[in-house]
Amino acid sequence: MIFAIFCLMAAASLQTVFAQVLIAPETDMNSTVVSNNIRPSASNPNILNSVRVLVDNNLEVHGAQFPFIYLPDQRLAFGGAASCGKLGERLYSAQSSSLPSVQKMLTRVAPSVTEFWIDTGAGDSRYLTACDTLVLKDGQAAIKTGGSCMRLLSSLCSNTNTSGKITVQAALGRITGARDAKGFRFQGIRYALPPTDNLRFAAPVPVTTRWSNAVDATAPGNKCPQLGEFPGGNEDCLFLNVFTPALSADKKNLLPVMFWFHGGAFVFGSGSDPTFNGANMASRGQVVIVTLNFRLGLLGFFERVDAGISRSTLPGNQGLRDILVALKWVQDNIASFGGDKTKVTIFGTSSGATTVRTLLSMPTITKDLFHAAISLSDVIHLPFNSVKAASTTISGGAMELLKCSDLACMRSKSVDEILNAQQIITGGAIEHSPEQSYIELIKPSIDGILLFNNFDQLLAGKGDFNRVPFMIGTMGGEAFEFLPIMGQVDIMPEAIFGATLMTLLGYRRTMITVGGKAYPFDLSNLDHTREATGLFATDYIFVCPAQFISKAYAATNTPIYHFQFQRGYSPNRPASDLCVTRPCHSDSLAIIFASPPLMGNATSSPWTAADAALSRTVIDRWTAFAISGNPNIPGDSSSPVWPQYDGTTQSVFMIDTTSSVSTGGIHPSGCGFLDQYIGYDFQL
Repeated sequence: MIFAIFCLMAAASLQTVFAQVLIAPETDMNSTVVSNNIRPSASNPNILNSVRVLVDNNLEVHGAQFPFIYLPDQRLAFGGAASCGKLGERLYSAQSSSLPSVQKMLTRVAPSVTEFWIDTGAGDSRYLTACDTLVLKDGQAAIKTGGSCMRLLSSLCSNTNTSGKITVQAALGRITGARDAKGFRFQGIRYALPPTDNLRFAAPVPVTTRWSNAVDATAPGNKCPQLGEFPGGNEDCLFLNVFTPALSADKKNLLPVMFWFHGGAFVFGSGSDPTFNGANMASRGQVVIVTLNFRLGLLGFFERVDAGISRSTLPGNQGLRDILVALKWVQDNIASFGGDKTKVTIFGTSSGATTVRTLLSMPTITKDLFHAAISLSDVIHLPFNSVKAASTTISGGAMELLKCSDLACMRSKSVDEILNAQQIITGGAIEHSPEQSYIELIKPSIDGILLFNNFDQLLAGKGDFNRVPFMIGTMGGEAFEFLPIMGQVDIMPEAIFGATLMTLLGYRRTMITVGGKAYPFDLSNLDHTREATGLFATDYIFVCPAQFISKAYAATNTPIYHFQFQRGYSPNRPASDLCVTRPCHSDSLAIIFASPPLMGNATSSPWTAADAALSRTVIDRWTAFAISGNPNIPGDSSSPVWPQYDGTTQSVFMIDTTSSVSTGGIHPSGCGFLDQYIGYDFQL
């Protein structure tokens, strides 16, 4: 027995030396290597095959309770303790108050494992003669003390040292990220070469060269050049971010992946926006979240098919091509971050939802790149650009402003010069037509290479689409957020009312709308007129075309689920704000990611129990959909069943703190009027 103990102590000493050898190339000696180069054993705790951060996360401020780390690798007790030590932790000191939460989390992620190493302080501090375990039996968790230490069990570690780094082995080399209280984050991962100099306007060039030293991915990369509320950026911007609760170098027990596309009308926005911090969504949903930056504006959607420039030199749809490269990166690398490449759900809001619609319209190119899709607040009545309009009106107009006749001249211009030209082109000088909308002038183009037709036409059988389970939805008051832009804050003069409808519909359809009874406008009551205009614009731009698409999608016998937010997140709005009493276009973002509690500023980003409850509904439903293609949660009898949408029942899941299911569609009288008498831009 003494000889056995001596051998075990010697092995433990060798582990420390071996750890230093393994992590010597790292910049931080506290960094842990998660690698499949060397298999773990009872005597090697320094290479971790799998690490999973668990926390009972109810998404409230300070609501993450009983955090711990689960190490599935089976080791002797002292090996489990040493593995925890490699993370800067010790074996988990489970208390009776934590047992229900711990049992719930372990049953979810490790249903077949029944015993784990822990440390209550009652056993041998060297973990050699008498050790503690957590035992799961008959749906209950119990603490067992004083047992044998010479067994191979999985380990539970504390989770208090949340400033350490961790390194994974990706396809081309090692990548070092950070651990926080909710999981792991890897930010600023380059997925393509900088699109600068001769690569400006070119197709993205994926990173293919291996690297020897670990790449630092502990801070976001540059956002892409843009104007708007937060101007700036750098052309070297093709980076993505990964948030994950688990790392699995042995590629076992991989998690669904959710790939997020930010909004911003294809001219502003960034995947690194703090609102899109994926830590809470990844933690509660046990999914891997990916966000990205892609080229925007003229730098991302520059077309000149009319100028004799070859497609090999100027492929067009550059931002869309960036996204395709990033999706391919996920296929090649996401398993190293705990993600399952066969379960990728794409999701986005606003122009991010337009990106989802675009990718659904590219079945051959996007086959196997994603397997489900979620769209919220897509400006879905708008068609894609025609390549002719994108070439002549937008890109051609910019070249004229910049006095350029060829691509070399455009590549010689500064980013500021290009953005200023873009601002002039998109500033409202282009006359509205079915091909050119006042809302999104810059967007993907039907180029005959990536895109061949509009989504509604593909659903009607004029081509094919990516037939995956689909969720589509809107906010209850989408367009009210945009009324102030058109001068409609307090009261709305008749001239602005008329101009608004004329901009949306043109003369003929405006006259039909004013004469119809679906949207009664009382021009003698300007406040009422403003409300009616907001409702009409919400229906026409968002709600009714989304239902039109849902009916067409359901008719193809492909699963589709429809939803609408009845409540959003809109803190600190003045009482006169039009979005105080209704969820507007951008009021979903903080709810989707439960990000305000991560921002740490209760004044600018207050977060209530009702906000957290709404966020739990969204995250639980959306991550259930990412897991199975169905937003219903197995075993959950406390919330309503969400039926598939069909053209007859037209079931809509109404998302609120207490959610419900509505049948018959949303605003059936208004949408019926628009379907029959007005039509949508994509039909013109």
